[in-house]
Amino acid sequence: MAKTASIGDIIKGAKKYLPHLNEERVMAAYEFAKKAHEGQTRASGRPYIEHPLNVAAILLELKPDEDSLIVTLLHDVLEDTQVPAEELLERFGESILPLLKGMEKLGTVYYRGQERQVENLRKMFLAMAADIRVILIKLADRLHNMRTLEFLPEEKRRRIAEETLTIYCPIAGRLGIYWIKNELEDLGFKYLFPDDYERMTQEMKEATGVQKNIIKKGTAILVKTLKQAKIPAQVEGRVKHLYSIHRKLKRKGKNYINELYDVFALRVVVEDAAMCYQTLGVLHHHWTPLSHRFKDYIGHPKPNGYQSLHTTLIGLVPKLHNQPIEVQIRSKEMDAVAKFGIAAHWQYKEESGRSIAVPDDKLNWVQSLVQLHESLKNNAEFIESLNLDAFHDRIFTLTPQGDVFDLPKGATPVDFAYAVHSDVGNSCKGTKVNGQIVPLDYKLQNGEVVEILSSNAAQPNRYWLSFVVTSHAKNRIKQWFNAQDSDKLLKLGKELINSYLKRFGQPPLDPNLSLLKNHLGKKLSIRERQQLIEKIGNGSVDVMNVIKDVLPAEKVMKKPTQAALAREVLTEGVKLEKSDVLITGEKGYQTQIASCCMPKPNEPIIGYITRGKGVTIHSRKCKTLRGLEPERFIKASWSTEKQAEYEVKLLLTRQSRIGMLRDIADVFTSAQLPILDIKNIRHEGTDVGEMEIIASVDSVETLNRIIEKLEAVPGIFSVKEIS
Repeated sequence: MAKTASIGDIIKGAKKYLPHLNEERVMAAYEFAKKAHEGQTRASGRPYIEHPLNVAAILLELKPDEDSLIVTLLHDVLEDTQVPAEELLERFGESILPLLKGMEKLGTVYYRGQERQVENLRKMFLAMAADIRVILIKLADRLHNMRTLEFLPEEKRRRIAEETLTIYCPIAGRLGIYWIKNELEDLGFKYLFPDDYERMTQEMKEATGVQKNIIKKGTAILVKTLKQAKIPAQVEGRVKHLYSIHRKLKRKGKNYINELYDVFALRVVVEDAAMCYQTLGVLHHHWTPLSHRFKDYIGHPKPNGYQSLHTTLIGLVPKLHNQPIEVQIRSKEMDAVAKFGIAAHWQYKEESGRSIAVPDDKLNWVQSLVQLHESLKNNAEFIESLNLDAFHDRIFTLTPQGDVFDLPKGATPVDFAYAVHSDVGNSCKGTKVNGQIVPLDYKLQNGEVVEILSSNAAQPNRYWLSFVVTSHAKNRIKQWFNAQDSDKLLKLGKELINSYLKRFGQPPLDPNLSLLKNHLGKKLSIRERQQLIEKIGNGSVDVMNVIKDVLPAEKVMKKPTQAALAREVLTEGVKLEKSDVLITGEKGYQTQIASCCMPKPNEPIIGYITRGKGVTIHSRKCKTLRGLEPERFIKASWSTEKQAEYEVKLLLTRQSRIGMLRDIADVFTSAQLPILDIKNIRHEGTDVGEMEIIASVDSVETLNRIIEKLEAVPGIFSVKEIS
């Protein structure tokens, strides 16, 4: 294992570029972290404090500012110890808060092997770290973790290696920090594909002897040629890293390293861009270039700021059978950017006794670093162009398991539920955000953990359409209601047709609705027959007109009597819930109290046979009766065998919303049970509260049925009986 850096090494390295570094502050952060991690060890058995020290040593290569060093030393204190954030801020200042919060948020994001989550995970990393320093610390942290991965169990090693290759490496590449990207890739390659890694390592050792000689001779030839052309330059060799070679072999369908000719390359570093092109002209004058291998990244820089000229020459080193050799040409400034990416452009200023890192004017490309201009072409090709502003209208939320969902700003838990799955949305009854119950119309914030509370008895509410913001959620809610309405109308239409068919002595509709195959001179498909029945169910098509069309005239000449109609309803009535109403002296049939007159017990009543909805009970004095069909009236009376009722007290935990009280009352009204008292208990500063309801029921079965229906009301989180 490599030697652990000391705090003295960290301070000494930082002072090389931060002459006014507050050494006491950095030392205090180290002492604080050392005390907080006292007694803790890493999987290797080494003291935990060695990890933040090594991460800080890695970060020094990127020339971090003072706050970044402080947070690097403290970055695991919040997660792994009992120290509160307030204590850290009191000791080290408010300026570290954005970095601490960013590290804390990114610590909750994990890749769990789900390809559909890759894009959201990458975007979330960038969006949560609006301060780019957070990502630099996180990359250094991941690099040290990868360097010590051997001490973890194999399954965990593979998961972390896959996460590194999928998430961290592309981000390091987009930031232009290739030395971190390359090492992370090789370490991930080692643990994820150990057999390929060992084979290629051996091949590289065998090829290195020959290639080192090529690089040595090629370097000498280039130095001599450029010196003759009076171009001052530094020339060095470059060896492609293993994972890059592995991918290239896969991409080109090759098996062995010696089948590639750009594994080894030469790099020429000159003073400025003009001299780059001058050097290119000299090289092309002396040796033959492969035209299809030439790339001008100076005139057309990569999105992360990388600039260089790439050319491949034939015959550079004699006696190599004209083997092509790649040469990269760049200025000193371009070389710094190629090695350190964003960190190559940091400038430092003193502010409140701290060394603050700020980007210089040449970092315009960073402003396009976190904005997604276009969708990913594929997950191997990460975001081409990004900008922090693009995420001002987006939020990234997580499930308790760490899955990330990208939603528009203003999205609610219902939007989140439907983003997870339509079934989750349809069964949503409430939600917890960061462990706290919140209303379903709560506006989610970036990085919040959302838990959907569901129930098989729950179902969407039309009220949701007033606050959801995603078209996906709106469409799924509308589809659910359309499906429910369609099923309900289909059932109602069939019942209505079958009741008429029975009156005329005909068999009921068969599963294929064959009776309706020919209607109004047209041959109907099964779907068209279903649509016709739905129209009968909603009343837009008169059932009798359809019956007359599909049955012979002689079968529909005789009009059924009121007595026959009554018998049919009694025979086919659906015995749903116990009723206190007798229909022609019998009880147990589906009835409902008319909302127009709301008859009271012992008041004279009469029944009206509705189409497919049982019998509606009216007061005999109800004015609505005048406009109804006389043949549909039926004798009704109050039962004298009513069971003894008893009072119950229910406690409801619910959100406040328009229509909530009405929905609760509807549950009791539909069961024909009285509410004796209601008491609201409000919680200050929140839309969540409690409600006590005293009601009268006649049995435990009825009480259980009422509780089940109340739990299905949107916005009610729990219902329990209290003494």
